[in-house]
Amino acid sequence: MKLRIKMKSLLLLAIVLINYYSFSQEPSLVETREDGRYTLSSEGASYFAKLSLDCAAKGAPHFIERVYKNRYKWKYVDTVSEKDYWPALREFEQEPSAKDLWPSFYGCFDWHSSVHNHWCLVKLLKTYPNIAEAKAIREKLQMSFNPENIIKELDFVQHNEFGFFEFPYGQSWLLKVADELAGWEDPDAKEWLENISPLVQYIATAHKWYWSNITPEEIVSGSHDSPSMGLAFAYDYAVTFGDDELKTIVESTALKFYKKHGYKDLSKEPLDYDFMSGGLLVTDIMRKILDPKKLKKWLGKYAPELLDEKKVSSVMQIKKTDKHDEYESHWDGYHLNRIWCLNGLLSSLNPKNMSPELKKKWVQSMNEMWDYAQESIGKGNYDIDHWLSSFSVFALIGYED
Repeated sequence: MKLRIKMKSLLLLAIVLINYYSFSQEPSLVETREDGRYTLSSEGASYFAKLSLDCAAKGAPHFIERVYKNRYKWKYVDTVSEKDYWPALREFEQEPSAKDLWPSFYGCFDWHSSVHNHWCLVKLLKTYPNIAEAKAIREKLQMSFNPENIIKELDFVQHNEFGFFEFPYGQSWLLKVADELAGWEDPDAKEWLENISPLVQYIATAHKWYWSNITPEEIVSGSHDSPSMGLAFAYDYAVTFGDDELKTIVESTALKFYKKHGYKDLSKEPLDYDFMSGGLLVTDIMRKILDPKKLKKWLGKYAPELLDEKKVSSVMQIKKTDKHDEYESHWDGYHLNRIWCLNGLLSSLNPKNMSPELKKKWVQSMNEMWDYAQESIGKGNYDIDHWLSSFSVFALIGYED
């Protein structure tokens, strides 16, 4: 009798513990692929959807305040040079809000962050169509991709910063939005793609002119001026939409910049407050335009440690800091960007060129980068959440079809 009571007590205790851990532990943002790499779970999709929805609808605080108040001092924006740079100022008698200037991409603190959070929402809805936030995402995208709003966005982009407003970084993200919408057999997606086409086509034309006529001062960069990031997204767009002219321009530009660029020491990154990996962004465009055999040969000169079991750890090392807010959060974005570039390389390299041990080291390092970066996200710090939500999603599923 006593033994039976003890067994019942133990069984009840086990049930209580199981229920406790089931309800007390937060759902995991990730699942594990067969090869050990993280991918986004459905719970993770909802988590980042909430962050991006909140961000995309929040027009303040916004960088516009710094542009007009701190840099130009609204009442003094009256010189010829300033009016040429920001002609939109002439349309308002008083300081405009972000939504006045950018009716589609007014949220997320700055224009480019709003654009890549819209990419994030498209990607999540496309990949996880049944998540709880699906209706809210559709409503937001329907408003943002309203044709009248897009025409106003186009007018601003064409007539500010000499037609290269947010180029290449922000504009390239718009190409990625179009790339994601293309081929999606969803009635709303087809409508959205048609609505944003005027702005997207202008941006594609801007890429053609720019890369045909200008060589940037910095051809390897982990910041907004990164040519390789712009080229990589423009290449994806060109392939998807059959724009052979843009594809040829991107290929010739990338080869000119990076084929014989020489060795880039990836272990010295990040530089200053880079929020992306300038070196790995170069591999992201080159792996798209080179076949696997040529890619391996090029990597052997550009970043030989990546394919060296003994030396790869020096490249993959996480540059830790205990501080994750303000500019230090750039390093979280940097590690997330590294994950998306490494995922891209894995999809392009011939599997025969990677030993099981080498790939294991890649996978372990990528997962550690993810865990490190997630220490800062979703804690209520808008400096971080306004951009790292979309970076997190791109890191894990950006290059998944």
